[in-house]
Amino acid sequence: MKSSLFLALAGLLSANAQMPRPQPFESPVVHADRTVTLRFAAPNAKRVELSSQFTVGNQEMRKDEAGVWSITVGPVKPDLYPYNFVVDGIGVSDPANPDLFPNERFKASLVDIPGDPPLIHAVRDVPHGEVSYHQVKSAVLGATRPLLVYTPPGYRAGTDRLPVFYLVSGTTDTEETWFKVGKLNSILDNLIAEKRAVPMIVAMPYGNMMRGTPAPNSPQAADMYRLFSDELTKTIMPFVEATYRTREDREARAIAGFSRGGGQSLFTGFLNQDKFAWIGSYSAYLTPAVMEQRFAGICGDPEGTNGKLKLLWLGVGKQDFLYNDARAFDEFLTAKGIRHTSLTTDGGHTWMNARAYLTETLQRFFR
Repeated sequence: MKSSLFLALAGLLSANAQMPRPQPFESPVVHADRTVTLRFAAPNAKRVELSSQFTVGNQEMRKDEAGVWSITVGPVKPDLYPYNFVVDGIGVSDPANPDLFPNERFKASLVDIPGDPPLIHAVRDVPHGEVSYHQVKSAVLGATRPLLVYTPPGYRAGTDRLPVFYLVSGTTDTEETWFKVGKLNSILDNLIAEKRAVPMIVAMPYGNMMRGTPAPNSPQAADMYRLFSDELTKTIMPFVEATYRTREDREARAIAGFSRGGGQSLFTGFLNQDKFAWIGSYSAYLTPAVMEQRFAGICGDPEGTNGKLKLLWLGVGKQDFLYNDARAFDEFLTAKGIRHTSLTTDGGHTWMNARAYLTETLQRFFR
């Protein structure tokens, strides 16, 4: 028995010794010509593909003798992109890449293709703000909730009270997504350094109300948005205003978000006109039915609404799956005489667009 086991182990070791071992490698590698090489070690896999937002469709990768699959694509337009590998039909992140996309579900990897000159989200040699992590007890939800807060350069040494921007995460995103994928801190650092944005505090709450996420065109979505409004005004805002040096007048508060967060922001801003003068929607909308049923005062008094709002800003991509609904909301506001600013871009429901919309509104808020 012992002899048989020894022979089996010896055979296994001999077979492994004959298999080439993959050398340490980097992935991703961004080349000077903006092509990108990605690698993944999977000797026993039958098929590995690259799935990304910088390629069209999945791209088949090739395996070398050591069992490392690789592909080089591009050149790629400068931006920050998510990607992953599909290994025999199963999506996996890049284990060689520490930059992950914070999400409730699958964790994609991130690759940054630098621009020349550097893009607005690039880390530059400018004064930097800080991002702090908090845990906040919510009486509304009966749970302890996560919250990130950005403070601008010089905040610690200063005494001024600052305006606050509440920036809301999208469906399946976490409270970290605007920080790690949206690059809020780097974008705002750079805009403040260039005097293209005013110094502000940015609070990034977790938009999941833990009651499910109804479709944005369903009646139930408005109930979830209302719950978020209560959470923001009764839990998050009091915490931020007690913890940081904030201005507490309505003209010093803004709210915006991406996808679900955009719907939550529109609803919360409209419901609390005494608290918010600046509202932004990134790839989101409210239905005409919700507007008529929940905000009859806004629809029936456009002059009063326009007098209260410093800015109502809407952005959406032409290839966004929410484009038609977002355009219908835009047209509804126009028909009702509610003043707003719109930006339609190329692209879909992506964080590339979300960063572009964020950059645009940061330059407008609190001016």
